[in-house]
Amino acid sequence: MESRTVECLRCGRSRPFTPGPRRNEESGSCPRCGYVGWAFSSELSERTRRLVRELPVERRLRIRPI
Repeated sequence: MESRTVECLRCGRSRPFTPGPRRNEESGSCPRCGYVGWAFSSELSERTRRLVRELPVERRLRIRPI
């Protein structure tokens, strides 16, 4: 499977990611801030990035993780 770019939903750091059968377990935590929420960069608009980062962590449960 091909590698795609993902970015942290807290701090915005991006990195390559190759999805596997258990992609939610393989994504890990962000090396910069320790947050475990990632999204494919190609699926985020600038508006969405800003809205997610401004949303309190406890309200992010409805966001679909990678």
